[in-house]
Amino acid sequence: MRKGIPVSPGVAVGTAYCIHEIFINPDTKRLEDNEVTAELAQYETARDKAAAELRALQHKVAQQVGREEAAIFGVHESILRDAAFTSKVRGWIVNDRLTSQAALARLLDEYTVLFARANDEYLKERLNDLRDVVIRLTAHLTEKHKAEGSILAGPVIIVADELLPSQAVALGGFEVRGIVTQAGSQTSHAAIIARSRGIPAISGVRGILRQVKTGDMLVVDGRGGHVLINPDAEQRSAYLKLEREFVLLKDQSNCLPM
Repeated sequence: MRKGIPVSPGVAVGTAYCIHEIFINPDTKRLEDNEVTAELAQYETARDKAAAELRALQHKVAQQVGREEAAIFGVHESILRDAAFTSKVRGWIVNDRLTSQAALARLLDEYTVLFARANDEYLKERLNDLRDVVIRLTAHLTEKHKAEGSILAGPVIIVADELLPSQAVALGGFEVRGIVTQAGSQTSHAAIIARSRGIPAISGVRGILRQVKTGDMLVVDGRGGHVLINPDAEQRSAYLKLEREFVLLKDQSNCLPM
């Protein structure tokens, strides 16, 4: 049994779905002079698609979850449109002949080093916001931004290094019963979204991706922050009973008059 930080209460039993890679390796080739204009146009197209997507996400989350939770996607669009952000990326494309992907990777590396010097939870969340925007842009640039239809059928426990806000929202279309992350905190945007959706979640479970593979059976106990890997039949039965009781209590609380 592994121990982490409980960030969203409840008990969940399901099949592990591991998200190992959230970055796409940037292309390190240098652009030829005649490729710069096309690269800038490709970056602008990706930026426009990402902005439209963020506005749609903000509207969707505001309707389904709440305005407070949706506001983060407005913040992400502001980062995307930020003049300094855009100037750095364009400058590296034009002056250093970097591809858009490589320029975005350099930008993220630069801010990661800068923010690493500050032991401040707020700044860490801002870095996560920047990372989310960079991943979204990179996915559009590589045409790998697609619906994750290959996720396992049935109750799923998401296991990741960290769960970014847009990833947390994208999981809403699947039968996600729980979330376990190696990083993150009780105040992260993803944790807030998990709580708003009533999904049991645990963060700070160091090394969990080395111990769990997709397809393993997991138990997430968000009450005390415990993760049980491949429980035996007796343990699984006991936790399934607790899970049903938790769902029943949640349903009853939702039905209480305001």
